[in-house]
Amino acid sequence: MLKHTYLLLTVMSLLCLITALGCQGQPTPTPAHVQEPDIPANFTTYTQEGLFSISYPSGWQPALSVMEEVAEESKRAIQAQDPTASFEDMGIIFYAGELTSEGFYYPTVNIATERRSLDYWTLDEVYEAKVVWSEEYAPGYKVLSVDKVIVDGRDCIIDCSEDDEPSYGRWLYIQLFTVKGDFAWCVTCGCESNDFPTFENTFRSIVRSLRILN
Repeated sequence: MLKHTYLLLTVMSLLCLITALGCQGQPTPTPAHVQEPDIPANFTTYTQEGLFSISYPSGWQPALSVMEEVAEESKRAIQAQDPTASFEDMGIIFYAGELTSEGFYYPTVNIATERRSLDYWTLDEVYEAKVVWSEEYAPGYKVLSVDKVIVDGRDCIIDCSEDDEPSYGRWLYIQLFTVKGDFAWCVTCGCESNDFPTFENTFRSIVRSLRILN
């Protein structure tokens, strides 16, 4: 399986919360701050009219043609770990990355959405459920930092986390979580741990560039 597929598998497993889970003792985000960093000048912006826009380095490319394949691989991997998982009202709506000479995308950004339920509604509930699910199903999962921020006027949580899948090694991620209307949104960037110092600032700029348009 290519690296870009593995990244999506991990991201989908982190987002696939299915039911709101009780959560005790999870990291407490720091208070929200309002200052909005500028989108870097070397970024380009992808817009899906009436839905969202996201910005990323101009050398990266949307990989929309592979989203369906990656989503199916993700679902199979998640169900192998958690047979009770359901995928109704959940999906990947964007995928982009740097196309390597080997023909896969690395590093990447993707956006996934999931319909909220009455017991899985607030931003804190969405985030807490993600942490609980990941601690149970993602090998070596650990939250390294977590912050509450304001992005485009909306409350968000941004965290840095890691996992350690035996077949792929240690990966680090920057993720943004937010909610609007009936849906929870998650933007994820990730790479191998050795590459993370190179990409961390880029990842943080990418996730904060999300604009929900509907």
